[in-house]
Amino acid sequence: MTSEETRKTCLPGASELEFRHTVDRSLLHRWALAEVFLTDGRRVSDNEYLAAAQLPPSHAYYTDHISRLGAPDPMLLLECCRQAETYGGHEYAGVSRDSKFLLRSWSMALPGLLSVPQEETPGELRIAVRLSNRRGAPGDARRLTFGVDMKLAGRCLGFVSMDVGYIPSEVYDAVRLSGRGRPLVPFRDIPRQDAHVAPHLVGRNSPSNVVLSSATLGTDSAQATVRIPLDNRSMFDHGQDHVPGMVLMEAARQLCLLGASDLWGASAHRTTVAGFDFSFMRYAELDLPTTVHIRKTEPYVPEDNLSLMLPDLRTFYIDFEQQGDVIASGRMHTTTSAATRPLPVGEECA
Repeated sequence: MTSEETRKTCLPGASELEFRHTVDRSLLHRWALAEVFLTDGRRVSDNEYLAAAQLPPSHAYYTDHISRLGAPDPMLLLECCRQAETYGGHEYAGVSRDSKFLLRSWSMALPGLLSVPQEETPGELRIAVRLSNRRGAPGDARRLTFGVDMKLAGRCLGFVSMDVGYIPSEVYDAVRLSGRGRPLVPFRDIPRQDAHVAPHLVGRNSPSNVVLSSATLGTDSAQATVRIPLDNRSMFDHGQDHVPGMVLMEAARQLCLLGASDLWGASAHRTTVAGFDFSFMRYAELDLPTTVHIRKTEPYVPEDNLSLMLPDLRTFYIDFEQQGDVIASGRMHTTTSAATRPLPVGEECA
């Protein structure tokens, strides 16, 4: 989905969204209320709905950063969009409550990330979603594309697109067994990993939020072993049979911050993710070693919203591998800035 198509998801009625309490956590596939950020949802039409999320001012994972930019955490924004997708899929799009979700691809662009003014109160994120590419019978969705528009503090923040498949729970185990060729290992039996790179090198304060156990950098490339944080209750709110896409994105982010510093000389304190696009070819298995590779880096070259709004953009080409096979691949873009640059009142990002 293009950014122009995604921008069309901006819908009236967002001002009426409420932020007084969270939605039913079971509709977001969450156990802990502390990990629920969605506060409201409103159907607009058969293919459009609105959602609201409150950004936590303090969180053990999402606000554990060394960043001095004062900008919202891109992974927190992505998680809010993921929650809006999951909630809307169940409530408005005919996805059954017991279906298993299969992330095929997603992308994000945050042209307004450094232009949102800082506020004293928790951020109130307004989300507009347009559904497309529906597959399956009415009331039994098997595939959907979600085009998401985000606004924060009355400003355009950015856009997300997600292509998601749905597998009936009664056939999921057979699908997983066929793909693996061997039985699943229970979540509780997966070995925990203690080794990690120094947190400050990947933009973190707490070792519990580091997802790289080792890293090697070349002249225009880098690779790292992914540390699966099984005891981190934000990244693994509950037991899983695979590594979630959110964890893979955190690993990509951390390697990009390390690469931005070592390959480009950019400060990790002043660098953040500006956007990405990734495709997922296979489940990332918990019981296999996972490596993440930066294949090459280059200055960001497209002339679009990101290049108009954000400074010092770089692109990192990234692969995730297990047993020599690429299981996910894409690009991640970073921006480096001396400070946030709030837009004058009344102005909007391109």
